[in-house]
Amino acid sequence: MHNITPSPPIQSAANPHLQTRPLSPALGIEVSGIDLSQAMDDATFKALQDLWYEHCVLCIPGQQLGDLEQVRFAERFGELAVTLHEYEAGKIHPALMYVTNEKKDGKFVGALPDGEMYFHSDMCYLERPSMATMLYAMVIPAAGGNTLFANMYKAYEALPEASRKRLDGLKAVNTYDPGNSNYAAMRTRMPSSATSPTARSYAHPMVFTHPATGKKALYINRLMTESIVGMARDESTALLESLFDHQEQKQFIYEHRWTPGEVIIWDNRCTLHARTDFSATQLRKLRRVTVKGGKPV
Repeated sequence: MHNITPSPPIQSAANPHLQTRPLSPALGIEVSGIDLSQAMDDATFKALQDLWYEHCVLCIPGQQLGDLEQVRFAERFGELAVTLHEYEAGKIHPALMYVTNEKKDGKFVGALPDGEMYFHSDMCYLERPSMATMLYAMVIPAAGGNTLFANMYKAYEALPEASRKRLDGLKAVNTYDPGNSNYAAMRTRMPSSATSPTARSYAHPMVFTHPATGKKALYINRLMTESIVGMARDESTALLESLFDHQEQKQFIYEHRWTPGEVIIWDNRCTLHARTDFSATQLRKLRRVTVKGGKPV
């Protein structure tokens, strides 16, 4: 797992007023010299988008970003997804959601309030999963609550050739069950046809070809990938578990320690993300917007 000492920023060749530095050998780049609260010209956005495609995770520090300013920037990447439930931030715009343990009148004002989360890809249980997720850090606990990002290009490329051939053409069912706090365990206890009435499921290729880069990425995850279509349960579980262990190796991962004012945009098509535990007594609050993607092929 990489959490390296920051290197000095360098000017971007594509856009000289931008300064960049790599976040880790695994993936990620920090970009400074830009104010996301202001309107952005096409050339600057194109430079940012190219860096995002190349490095999978884009971190832009030092921002003071309002709700609708974040929406405006996110819309440059594509059509925004509407949150699945009513949240406090959604009263301002339906694409906004807080990722927080903050409460108001005894109820959480956002989603995903506490604790550790396994590696996953956002909305992979829908026909059109999220293309991008953008978080703006508002309040960060003194320790914990870090986000881990894993490079699924590198994970796929590191598989033996025989394993890559075995995965060719296979699909896996991705399931989200909000009524079950341990829904990742569904792989071992129930067939996909027996998931609960609250579950959302969709089968996607286990290897995804990125529509912009043309590169292949491993498209499964420990939290939500339930089973492999057309494969016996025991064989499916064994193969998935071995792939989960493979894709979560340290050389593919960057662990990010948040600082208030940072904006991070990651590409859900070629990365996974997870969260480390943190104290429930400390406030953690980030504002989220997601961008719809196409159907993985």
